[in-house]
Amino acid sequence: MSYPLFRCFALIFLLIISPVSPADARMLEGRVVGVRDGDTIELLDAARERHVIRLAHIDTPEKAQPYGNRAKQFVSSLVYGKTVSIEVTDRDRYGRIVGVVYLEGANVNLLIVKSGYAWWYRQYSRDVSYGRSELDAFERQSGLWADSRPVPP
Repeated sequence: MSYPLFRCFALIFLLIISPVSPADARMLEGRVVGVRDGDTIELLDAARERHVIRLAHIDTPEKAQPYGNRAKQFVSSLVYGKTVSIEVTDRDRYGRIVGVVYLEGANVNLLIVKSGYAWWYRQYSRDVSYGRSELDAFERQSGLWADSRPVPP
C-alpha cells in the first residue's frame, strides 16, 4: 500500500509553513457525558450547561463506515466520564463548539490520529503535527490504516 502522493506533497508543503493558532482561543472545562461519534463529544460544565464539542483538526469515519464504531469506542475509552479541558477554536455551521480536547495535559485529538482512528482534517487545519501523526499511523498500519483501502468520511 502506498501513501497517496498528494498527501505527501501537502504534508511537505505544510511542514514549511508554521501552524496557525487562534489568538482568541478560550478554555472550557467539564465532564464528558456523551460521545456521539469519534469526533464529537458532549460536555457538562460546572454550571451544568451541556455543550456539543466537535474535535478540531480531525475527521473520523462515520458510524456506518468501517472503523466508525471503533473510533467512537476508542474516544469513549479515553474521555467518557472524565473531566477535560477544551481549547475552543471556533464554532461550526451547526453551532457546535470546535476545539482541542485535553485530558491531564495530553492532546486527545492528536492521540486519536496517532492511534489510527482519524484523519488529519486538512480542509480545516494547518497544524502539521496531525499530518505527521497520520503518516506515522499509516506507516504502522494502526487502526483504520490496517484496512487496505480506508474510506474517508
